[in-house]
Amino acid sequence: MNRLALFASCLTLLAVASPSRAADGQIDIDAMSVPQLRSEIDKIEKEVYRVFNLRTEDDSLHVICHRYTPTGSNISREACEPNFLIEARANNARNYQDGTDELLDTEGLLAETDSDFRRFNEAMATLSEEYDYFRELNIILSMLRGRMEELRN
Repeated sequence: MNRLALFASCLTLLAVASPSRAADGQIDIDAMSVPQLRSEIDKIEKEVYRVFNLRTEDDSLHVICHRYTPTGSNISREACEPNFLIEARANNARNYQDGTDELLDTEGLLAETDSDFRRFNEAMATLSEEYDYFRELNIILSMLRGRMEELRN
């Protein structure tokens, strides 16, 4: 899907606030099934990361999506993480194997990258303030996630 088509789709999702709008040919978020919501959330998340990466000069803040298989599972999953977190995990594992550091758990790794996460959040907030398309993508993503939570509860 090209950027213009995705943007039109996003604006359609954003515009739907009531079931009466669905009659106009717009998508009704309230009528979406869980699989449809997951698909839309995935699509919008990917676009958020793509736009963020294009508009952010600092490569360490870029979001990279990759597949992994959790320990004890045969089912692979996708994770999208900032580059600095991927690098910190790899450096920690390498240092652990070399015997120069202890292997950090998730909490330790997050604590070690706290300042990077602050920079990441600031970059996201700044881009959202400066770029309408990015801000609108995040609004749509929030709406979709909110609807998903409603269905889970």
